[in-house]
Amino acid sequence: MYKVIIVDDEPVIRKGMLSFINWEAMNCIVVFEAGNGADTIEYLRKSSADIIITDIRMPGIDGIVLSRYIHENYPEIKIIILTAYADFSYAQQAIRYNVIDFVVKTNPFETIPEAIRKAQQVIENEKCKEKELKLLEDKINCSFTEICDNFIKDIINGIIINHDLISDKAEELNININNFFLVVYEINNASEDNINATLEEQNKFVFSIKNFLSMAFKDYHHYTAVMNKNLLITIVSFNNNASSKYMQSLLITCNEILSTAEGFMKFTLNIGISNIHKYIYELSPAYLEATEALSESFYTDNHVSVYMQKNSIHIRNKINIHKYADNIINSIQNGNHDDAFHLLHELFREYRKNKEPIENVKVSSMLICSQCFRILANYNLNNKEGSVADETNIYRQIQSSKSINGVSKIICNVIRSSSFIIASNQKQYNYLVIQVNEYINKNYNINISLQSIADYVHVNSSYLSRLYKKKTGESIVDAINKHRIEISKKLLKNTTNKIFEIALSVGIEDPAYFTHVFTKYVGMSPKEYKAGL
Repeated sequence: MYKVIIVDDEPVIRKGMLSFINWEAMNCIVVFEAGNGADTIEYLRKSSADIIITDIRMPGIDGIVLSRYIHENYPEIKIIILTAYADFSYAQQAIRYNVIDFVVKTNPFETIPEAIRKAQQVIENEKCKEKELKLLEDKINCSFTEICDNFIKDIINGIIINHDLISDKAEELNININNFFLVVYEINNASEDNINATLEEQNKFVFSIKNFLSMAFKDYHHYTAVMNKNLLITIVSFNNNASSKYMQSLLITCNEILSTAEGFMKFTLNIGISNIHKYIYELSPAYLEATEALSESFYTDNHVSVYMQKNSIHIRNKINIHKYADNIINSIQNGNHDDAFHLLHELFREYRKNKEPIENVKVSSMLICSQCFRILANYNLNNKEGSVADETNIYRQIQSSKSINGVSKIICNVIRSSSFIIASNQKQYNYLVIQVNEYINKNYNINISLQSIADYVHVNSSYLSRLYKKKTGESIVDAINKHRIEISKKLLKNTTNKIFEIALSVGIEDPAYFTHVFTKYVGMSPKEYKAGL
């Protein structure tokens, strides 16, 4: 409804307008009435209006002064002037303030509705123009974003290779990329709904991820682009090329991205990170490095992989750093900390033998620590007593370390602390399975889900799902459905309840879905099962 304010120093006029005009029929509501302009101005400082009907002559701030104030401060509000014949020439001064209409006081109740409709029409026309302008701005912004994305892709794909041309175009588009890492994201395990989605729905999904990634890097100078429906990139720039210093920030942010994606957005990512590069025209080799790092996830369970620069010795005696990291993490998770230490010592022995570049040693060490912190985060053990030191502080220690022995010692401490915490909580894992089963047994008759159970036992839903499957051999969803079906079989045998009543009693509101689930686990429909009893 349109909000209307009536301003007149004569109470009779105000009451008359309130009583004798059918405001509701005009889709209007009178939100305020005032005897002078000052009260109206005070009201507008706290509230809003669409139309103001004001007398021309009032003590203090009159209709002309009020019109000027509205025009200067609230130009979207439409003004209708009430005037007497004698004041008409004076009232015409208000034309410069975009007054919509003038209503003569001799018979205002008949002429005000027409003036209101005129004001409404102007308001609607302006809204349409604003909407058209907004659509035009959105199209321009989308076009500009598309131009920038295509420019970035052309550099990455080697279509534009001239350094001067790239620099000039980047300046023209206000793209400032220097001292950067290129991060590649591969989208995995998207929901079945997304797989079967239309092209428009898939685009919305991908661009929602793009916005999510941009939010994750909001504290950094960055540029995020969509390469295809399963692949996105973020180019993160820093003040200088101190690689290991900034790698710690990237690893922390990437772990946060992984946790949020798994916990709240219901998909997983694999992430590859390039070496640091100085100039924008190095985007193509940076992209190749990041995708090469990304390919490591095929061979390991690590969701974050970092490109390692190679020297001639390293090429001859290639050390699969990500494989080592994966095996170390698996040993920690399985409680085999001796194996983890053995693998770590073996890795560092290879480093010394091959004279691995210092940056590679430090980056791979931060990667192993990052995986340890991720395990603890999944188990909700970050803040447990005996926990490892602050993640940022660990990375800082690695970065500032002056010897390979110093780096090795730091990682040993992280592995020792992580192993101790996980080992001391091994009993909790079996207890979690017991808790899940107890929750299902008590709540099978209501709408329960993996997330509601995870909230109940206070662990990450993705971790709980993996743990339960590992310990029991079946998913939590299967456990819920199997228990419901067992209860249903007893009810079918021992009661005369109808199928839909039994479905409701085991927490399934849709009888058709209940029949589907029952048939899946029993091999026959509820009706057939009951007939065979």
